[in-house]
Amino acid sequence: KRNEEDTETDQKEKSKKKGKGKGKGKKNKGGEEVDPNDGSANLCVAGSFSTKDGCELCKKNTFSVDGASSCTPCPDGKVSVAGSTSEDDCYYEKLPTCDCWTPQCGYCSSLDCTVKHDLFNSGHGIEVRSTPSRKKTSDTIILFDEEGATIGKFQWSAKGIFLSGCVGCQTPPGLRAARIRGGIAVTWTFYLSGGVVQIMMNGEVLYEHTLRGECFDRYSKAKRFAFYGANCENSFYFIPAAMEAGDMITSDCSSACLSG
Repeated sequence: KRNEEDTETDQKEKSKKKGKGKGKGKKNKGGEEVDPNDGSANLCVAGSFSTKDGCELCKKNTFSVDGASSCTPCPDGKVSVAGSTSEDDCYYEKLPTCDCWTPQCGYCSSLDCTVKHDLFNSGHGIEVRSTPSRKKTSDTIILFDEEGATIGKFQWSAKGIFLSGCVGCQTPPGLRAARIRGGIAVTWTFYLSGGVVQIMMNGEVLYEHTLRGECFDRYSKAKRFAFYGANCENSFYFIPAAMEAGDMITSDCSSACLSG
């Protein structure tokens, strides 16, 4: 008898809830219908936020979780698409490694073709995604002082890694193997924080050297960088919180990367 009463009560409750949710069409993140008379029914799903008129989609470069009353900006100048649902959806924008050795860039003399970045005092390095090649001799990043005077060059190839006047060594095995394979894009990062030269790939430090004396003084002035002999297929991660791009550093290198 008790079981029959419980079953009848359950059916009435289900019917009651079904009637209340009818016609509202609200669903939770999992796509299940939500009872609008339940307080949770008024909460907006992740990627949107609540307003007096209902739920509104989060704009680009922001995100929200379930039930948010506002959208949260992506941290550290990262970007995201509209309707992003977590901080994991935020990412650094990738820009092509625009070659500064062009007439438009005054053959690497124009500040418009550099990226302002205090490499020495910043915790951020220059993270590059490139496709290694047997034909290309080396990848080169030119380092400048605040006014645009050249301080030196960082270069690496299958054979060696060089920082003008201060560093010269064989390319670490992991980096060398990735380069000579060819056709496989790899991501590597060049750091100069606090005068410590580091090359990282996949979170692993493949090379480290501490600058001293004249070398320390020389590269402590590194405030800008540009890419030399680069191509439009390669890219670097632009970090707005730490970098300021020159006018020629755009998504198509000021039309230099347009096809045709």
